[in-house]
Parts: sequence; structure tokens; C-alpha cells
Amino acid sequence: MEPLLLRRHPRGLFPALAALAAGACASHIPTSGAPLHRPIPARAFWAGLPQASPEASPRGDVVLRPPLDGRVPVPGGTFTMGSSPVDIERAQLSCMREPAGAQCGDGEEKLRFAAELPAHEVTLSPYLIDRTEVTVAAYACCVANDACPPRARASRGPQLDGPDLPVTYVGWDAAVAYCAWAGGRLPTEAEWELAARGAEGRQYPWGDVYNPFLCNHGSFAADRVDATDGFAGLAPVGTYPDGATPLGVLDLAGNVAEWVSDYYWTDEKGFGYEAASQVNPTGSKFGALHVVRGGSYLDGAAWLRGASRAFSLGPSPTVGFRCAASVR
Repeated sequence: MEPLLLRRHPRGLFPALAALAAGACASHIPTSGAPLHRPIPARAFWAGLPQASPEASPRGDVVLRPPLDGRVPVPGGTFTMGSSPVDIERAQLSCMREPAGAQCGDGEEKLRFAAELPAHEVTLSPYLIDRTEVTVAAYACCVANDACPPRARASRGPQLDGPDLPVTYVGWDAAVAYCAWAGGRLPTEAEWELAARGAEGRQYPWGDVYNPFLCNHGSFAADRVDATDGFAGLAPVGTYPDGATPLGVLDLAGNVAEWVSDYYWTDEKGFGYEAASQVNPTGSKFGALHVVRGGSYLDGAAWLRGASRAFSLGPSPTVGFRCAASVR
């Protein structure tokens, strides 16, 4: 699909569109002015990005579509998706360290852990995945181009509306619309997990040991807010570069949970997967709910693991998304 182009007005772009062209559609990653928890090291920030082009369009057109250089190539391959009983035991121990840890074996949490079972072999083709979660500014650009519906809640407040914050209050259908407009699609659940865990099966995007300073997390407690990471609410995308995966994908743990394309499904035992090996799985074909991955700024360590699964009932202040694309 060709990028949507806007011809320059003789007196320049209309002010609102100029703002979108200069900000909302410029990038998924903040470049300046964001209240970051710590400075982004230059090497970490630019790792894997293509070289800047010295050329500009000779026609003077303005491209009102997000650039695709914010996507990270994932080579695909075979990996173990889901959790083993040992992984579940480790996750429960992590949960028990939380203030409300006594509830970790109760019905709801027990079922959520069971939904990661059984561990099974998955083979994926190569694909691309967004380096960061889609921002408020980028989604606003899609709305301005009549390609996405407005966010679900009219009044959200500055804590959810900063241009470099991950967009929230978007439903699954709206996320699908954005990704199609941006030249991609939602990642499958398997693609999301491979990006987060790698073929080696990391517990967290950065490795096997939880580090509360590498992500925007919460707490399993009566008060789920935990500001020890520097933020009581959402953080600008890319705030925690040291929490990136080895491939350079950011924010796969915490900040916002992320829509994926799959329907949420469990069997009569509460298990979320079939045991058989699969190639490029897309999950159940039917359902009333869709999977979200990665946990949010209100979730504790056990739910920020790369294998953790949840679902959302619809638009939420804790759910956003990122896009993926197939490699042709």
C-alpha cells in the first residue's frame, strides 16, 4: 500500500496537520523532551536503526504514515512456547514475594498461571515487530487520517495523553485498524512471545533474573501502584533501554499490556495451549476475548514474564499495542 501523501498548501501545511507531520507521524520513539527515568545511552538508543538518508522527496510531499524503520527484524526459528511445571513453580514463588503473596495460589491467579501450560514447540517464519509500543501521537495521526476510530474515553487526563506515552483506551479492533494503516498487523501471540523470550526462552526480555529498575511495573497488592521504578503511571516509550531484548525490542515487560491477534482460549483443565508442536500458529479461531501480553505498570514481577498471558474485556488504561509485519 502506498503511503498516504498530503500535498503542500501554497502557504504551508494547515497548522493541525503540520503538527501531526512534525510530531505524531515522525517516530514511535521519543527523541527529546521526554521525562525519562534515566538518559538513554546513544549506543542503546540507535542500536539497529538504519542510517539516515540525505535525500528528501523532490516533490515536497509530506508522508503522513509512521516510518517502518522502527521495526526490528526477528529471524524466526523454533522455540519452546509457554511454561513448564518448573517455570510455573518459579512464577508462583515470585508472586508469593509480593505484598498480597498469600493469594497466589487462589483461584484466579492459579488459573492465570495454568493458562501458560503446556510448554510446546513452535516454529515461526521471520517477521518484523515494532521496537516500541505505539504512542499517543502516532495513533492520533491515524485518527486524523480517518483510518482509526478515536480513543474510547473522551477525557483521559495528561497522565494518559502525553504524545510519547503508549496509547491506551484503544480496543482490539482499533489496534487492528492502526496496524493495517501503518503497513502491518498485530503480532500473533507466538510472535510476541518469541520477541520477548528469544529462542533461549528467557524469563524476562532482558534475561532470567527479575530487575525492578528495567521496566515500568506495579505490585501485587491492595495498592497496585509502585513508583520505585520512577513512574507511578505510564512512562514514555523507550524509557528503559537497559530492559531491551538482545535484538533491541523495548518495553516488552510492563508499561502497558499489549493486544495480540489471538483469541483467548483455555481447555477444561485451564491450559492455554495444545501439547503438539505447531508452525506459525494463530491461536483459536473463535472467542469473545483477545489475549494481551507483557503486563502493565500495575502488574508485579510474576506477570511481566515473557510467558505470562492475560485477556482484556476492551479498551483500558493499562492496555496498548505494537504492530508486526510479515517478511516477504
